[in-house]
Amino acid sequence: MNLTDDVLAIEELRRAVASGVPETVAITAVSNIWPLYSAHFAELTTAIEALPLPVLERYPVLRVVHRMTPVLARSTRPFKPLMSPDLTRTMSADELDVLTLAQMIAFRFSGDVAAAMIYARRLEDRVLQLHADARDRTDGPLWYYHQQIGSTLLAAGLSGRALLQFATARQLGRLAPQVDAERMALGRAALAYAVRGSLDDADRALAAARLRPPATGAHVSSTATTECTTAALIEVERMTPEAEGRLDGLEPYDSIELSWPFALLARTRWFGAQQRPEEAMEAVRLASDAHPDQHGSFASDVVAAASIDALCSLGATASARRLVETSVEVGPLTRLAIVRHALLEARFTPAEQGLRRLGSEQGLGPGQRAEVLLLSVWLESARNDGVTPDSAQHVLRLSRHGGARRMLATMPIQVVDHVRAALPEEDGGAFEESIAGLLHIDVPPRPILTTGELRVLGALHERATTQAIALSLQVSPNTIKSQLRTLYRKLGCTTRDEAIRIASRLHLTTYDV
Repeated sequence: MNLTDDVLAIEELRRAVASGVPETVAITAVSNIWPLYSAHFAELTTAIEALPLPVLERYPVLRVVHRMTPVLARSTRPFKPLMSPDLTRTMSADELDVLTLAQMIAFRFSGDVAAAMIYARRLEDRVLQLHADARDRTDGPLWYYHQQIGSTLLAAGLSGRALLQFATARQLGRLAPQVDAERMALGRAALAYAVRGSLDDADRALAAARLRPPATGAHVSSTATTECTTAALIEVERMTPEAEGRLDGLEPYDSIELSWPFALLARTRWFGAQQRPEEAMEAVRLASDAHPDQHGSFASDVVAAASIDALCSLGATASARRLVETSVEVGPLTRLAIVRHALLEARFTPAEQGLRRLGSEQGLGPGQRAEVLLLSVWLESARNDGVTPDSAQHVLRLSRHGGARRMLATMPIQVVDHVRAALPEEDGGAFEESIAGLLHIDVPPRPILTTGELRVLGALHERATTQAIALSLQVSPNTIKSQLRTLYRKLGCTTRDEAIRIASRLHLTTYDV
């Protein structure tokens, strides 16, 4: 198998194509796949896409390179190639490396990130434990193996581990003749840093990537979308004036690029910080409809977290609660959203338990740890109707770092007021400056309702008359009238429709309006 000589590779492919024998073309393409892919991508894809489907089906490595495969894998034809042990035993070490790489990418295309992770670990083990001739050469594919292992880890939400792979890919890329190797590694590293909330590191990696030569061949689209999405995430976290313009340049919701869930994260975070939950919910629907379910992936974490947050903002408390209750094996974004949901419903014990679990996790990035801090201050504020000077100072220090503006925008105005009140006068101006221009949600204190009042409140949604409510609750109509008067007073309203709307906004009900 030739994994290094691109001149010989293209000569052999051209001879095979001239022969007009599809099987010869397929065998030649597979035997020279790396030099053709990295140096002659256009001719390689033209040759592959001219092959009859029965021939193509026998060569999963070629199917992965075929430009139709990722499109069909996301819609009607998942591509999950499996090979018999008898066949793999006849392959060389280099051939098995390439096959394992193709299987990892194919399962990732098809939305099966858990299976892709199995092949990522398998390829990593092969690189660490087994010798293969092509991996020892600077013009070999080793940098690309690390790049794709890191990309799979990133798709699984393991951004910290992904960074190690991208660092190795970058170091190898400096030695490789492929001009876009280092740029690709820097771009994906920048994306991983941005997701973790290490915005200064993301800035530096992105700037370094853009100083490298432009990407070529097979890598043009993935490099462009990665860098564009990274820039958007950075601007959204900082809530800069350029942020919305960055979103306009993101890939479409039905993108087949690995970066699509990261683009969705940038969009939904911006809409959430701007108090535009309808647009956040629509973004989630469009992206979810365009991709298969990816349980246990970063994509599923983004979709669940954004859905919970948007439903809470829309007052759809029952839908949000159902989503919280059915969320299993969730990622850190969803766990943070579940804590926010508990705080909105004034369920302080579950919120505290969730924060404690998040605080003990080793894999959280600095951005997620900052969010845990802010949610802890929210919990303190809601429980005690105020915060300590120490807590206020923690928030002040966080606010002075421009990368926390989006997170600060998600804090209720009541928490912001408590922080401001607990700061010394000389720090108040700095805090005001750091949050200038941010929109904060209004979460007024929830009125304390009796069991009877809560029962009446729940019955208002389904029963139109006092008599019907009394009959359903097996009490007298006069008792219902008395409880309604008290309920209206506590909610600050005068009609049943107003009571239902206010109760939904305060998360007092178990139905949606």
